[in-house]
Amino acid sequence: MSVPTTAGAPTAQVLPNVDLKTASYVSSARTRRTVEAWLIRIILYVIIAVMLFPVLYVVLYSLKGGGPSLYSATFIPEVLTFDNYRRVLDGQFPTWVWNSLILGLSSAIIVVFFSTLAGYAFSRMRFPGRKYGILSLLIIQSLPTTLAVTAYFRMLDLVGLYNSRIGMIAIFGFGGSALAVWLMRNFMDSIPKDLDEAAALDGASQFRIFWTIILPLVQPMLVAQFIFAFIGTYNEYILTSILLSSPDKYPLGVGVRTLSTQFNTQWTLFCAAAVLGSIPILIIFFLAQRLLVEGLTKGSVKG
Repeated sequence: MSVPTTAGAPTAQVLPNVDLKTASYVSSARTRRTVEAWLIRIILYVIIAVMLFPVLYVVLYSLKGGGPSLYSATFIPEVLTFDNYRRVLDGQFPTWVWNSLILGLSSAIIVVFFSTLAGYAFSRMRFPGRKYGILSLLIIQSLPTTLAVTAYFRMLDLVGLYNSRIGMIAIFGFGGSALAVWLMRNFMDSIPKDLDEAAALDGASQFRIFWTIILPLVQPMLVAQFIFAFIGTYNEYILTSILLSSPDKYPLGVGVRTLSTQFNTQWTLFCAAAVLGSIPILIIFFLAQRLLVEGLTKGSVKG
């Protein structure tokens, strides 16, 4: 039965009560998400500011003239000068950087080479003691480096490699491969084994499968391994300060220490050396940051 209406009179459309509640809920949820987003942004900005403040302080302090105190009241230098950088470059700084580059690049190549081979073996091959081998990698990695200083010193002294670059490269290259092997194995586990089986059916050998299939796919992890091995060796201080005694073989970390003596510390030169020493790391990171993030993400999702 139809309800009679007055001709020409507009009909009022009344929203159900449930629609009003839904609209109110949607508006409240949108407001809550906006507030949460701004809170996250503020927290991130604060974290970024806290992390960047020491960097900015070092850069500005390296541009100060004379020998001001590290706790000077002025944050921004009254007069900017690059004389500190000139004095650093005229000294032993180039030799320190060169030694660090030799140790870092050589050790990184060794880490990448052996971690790739060992990671492939742990990921694709089945052999007795495989699980115990993987477990031993975690145990080795969990031990602090300082526990092995005495053993490293004694070992290098016995083989005549104390105070030598070759000895340091061997320690950093082979001693730093445990975590690299673990990450490489996890990365290779994420690659479908169907690719290996299809290649094996076509008559491909283990080496050909590794070289033509696996190796191109693990390129992001190779880059990540190389960068982290290089940075770890480049920034090393404890082992190099104990196992190297000749000033002409000092890497950057140990060399910069010579700018500080018992009675005087040249903080402006110290900061200038720190800024210059960071340039190789920044260049490598910005050139390979995409592959670095991809390699770390895929290498840590499976265990």
